[in-house]
Amino acid sequence: MKKAWGLKKDGILWKKVTEYSPKEFQCLADALVAQLQESIQPADALQGVLLDRIAANYLRKRLLLEIESVSRLSKQVRERGGALLKTDLDNPKSISVSLPLQCHSPNLLRYEALLDQGFHRDLILLGKLKEIAPVPEAKSKLSPKADRPIIDGETDQAHPA
Repeated sequence: MKKAWGLKKDGILWKKVTEYSPKEFQCLADALVAQLQESIQPADALQGVLLDRIAANYLRKRLLLEIESVSRLSKQVRERGGALLKTDLDNPKSISVSLPLQCHSPNLLRYEALLDQGFHRDLILLGKLKEIAPVPEAKSKLSPKADRPIIDGETDQAHPA
């Protein structure tokens, strides 16, 4: 039986992005991954890998924006002499990111632009693959050797992985 490629189970990149992240961010990532999987339903591993890259790029961008938000708050607190306002505590505008704030670099904007470019490129590639990908049939008429056991997750007794 052919196993479908699942972003939550088979994705590697998005998991690395969430590694060592706060629980709140991991919950956001899990929800995003579930929605992407349901929305796109990759037909094969190639579409799945692109979906993994899309999720990873989105999560990296989200982390980058969170770091920027924390950095701005930190700057405001320093300007006020180190005092947090009640509104800062009552209405946090970002999730808690426990990363060092040594990220003040002119390269951050370049990194953000590269993330955006990669995200949009992968979306376009995934769209094109979805257009040309054959619709999977309920019963495959192909011989077992014609199936792609390594990519689809199956193992063939005659051709062990």
